[in-house]
Amino acid sequence: MLHIINNFPLQGSFLENTHFGDTIMLKDDAVYALKKEHLGGLLQKSFAHFNLCVKKSDLLSRDLATHELIHGVSVLDDFDEPNEYHAHNIAFLSCN
Repeated sequence: MLHIINNFPLQGSFLENTHFGDTIMLKDDAVYALKKEHLGGLLQKSFAHFNLCVKKSDLLSRDLATHELIHGVSVLDDFDEPNEYHAHNIAFLSCN
C-alpha cells in the first residue's frame, strides 16, 4: 500500500495503518523527517521495514542533498520536461 505524508514533524500515529513492505512517500516538508539528524534509532529501525521515497523536486526546493538522508531512501525524479532541469540549473547528459 502507498502512504503519502506531507507534514513535518511526523505524527506518531502515522505508522498505525502501515504494514511491513508498504511504500511511504514523504513529500513537501515531510522530507525533513528523513534527515539523519532527525531520526532516533527506534524510528530509523521502524523505517527499515518500508520502501521510503521522496521527490527530487522536494529535496531541491528545500536545499537538501541525498547524502543528508538516511540510508535506503529512493529519490524519484519527477521532472517532466528538460526545461525544468535548466530552470533548476541542473546539468544533465543525454546518452542516446
